Amino acid sequence: SYVRSELQPGLRQPIWGWFGQRRQFEMGPRYDPAPGLAQMLVGTPSIVQVAAVEASAQVLARAGIGPLRDKSELLTELAVDLFDEWLAPAGFELGTPRDPARRGSHVSVRRSDAAELCARLMAEADVVPDFRTPDAIRLGLAPAYTRFVDVWDGMDRLRQTISEQ
Repeated sequence: SYVRSELQPGLRQPIWGWFGQRRQFEMGPRYDPAPGLAQMLVGTPSIVQVAAVEASAQVLARAGIGPLRDKSELLTELAVDLFDEWLAPAGFELGTPRDPARRGSHVSVRRSDAAELCARLMAEADVVPDFRTPDAIRLGLAPAYTRFVDVWDGMDRLRQTISEQ
């Protein structure tokens, strides 16, 4: 989008979308718009973006929802097992249901310094988690392309990050 710079200061977004929020994943009780034109984003992708997803959707459809869900449960089960062995003794709490039928393809671990740990994982360990306020590290384990060794490596890198504190 383009808006002449002299018109931007008075510009206000009437539709509050999470993409236009200053801290997108905070999802707090109040809307805090991002500075500048970024506040105009509402969360609906453009037609070009949607068209680019078509090939991915076809690959996922061929793989089948059953096999993908089965792998998702196995990936998250491995992450929970590694959590129990490596992270629980280091003061983490599991923020995800233990029952695989009650969780999606992610595992959240909780600790008071989660925001700092997320930043360090991205900057130093080549792991890209989500931080969720107030204290959660959310690890997405997409079954179409996440390998079991990726789960092992990611959890091990989190373990190494906390041991270096």
